[in-house]
Amino acid sequence: MMVVVALMTVLLAMALPGFSRLTEKYRVESMASALMASVSQARSEAARRGKTVTIQARTGCTGRDWSCGWDTLAGSGDAAEIIRRQDPDTRVAVQKSPTGAMSFDPMGHSSGFAGFSFYPVGNADSSNAAAVCISLAGRLRLVKGSGSC
Repeated sequence: MMVVVALMTVLLAMALPGFSRLTEKYRVESMASALMASVSQARSEAARRGKTVTIQARTGCTGRDWSCGWDTLAGSGDAAEIIRRQDPDTRVAVQKSPTGAMSFDPMGHSSGFAGFSFYPVGNADSSNAAAVCISLAGRLRLVKGSGSC
């Protein structure tokens, strides 16, 4: 019985690092999917409402960092209505290039090309990274692995 317990302990110790990489990968892909859902919703809301819809980093983010989450807003200024709010996952880092918010007009076109990089916190060169590329036409492309837009 002790031999079986020792053997199970060794096998579990070998499998645990692989499991943590797998959960890391799913966290990153989950945040990338959340951004893609926000972009799709922003495009459809812009068409439905007939006005510009903007996705911007939440208060607390600076520069390229969007790790603190993002908001989807219809309208502008004080009259802006929050359509969707994405909460952050503190274990996933999010970087946007170029800096600033992105908007979609009533035809669903983006205000400019945008690329988002998602990776586990502290490991930007990870094979568990992902990128979401948004074209001027508002089309989305997900790149898994260490690739970029």
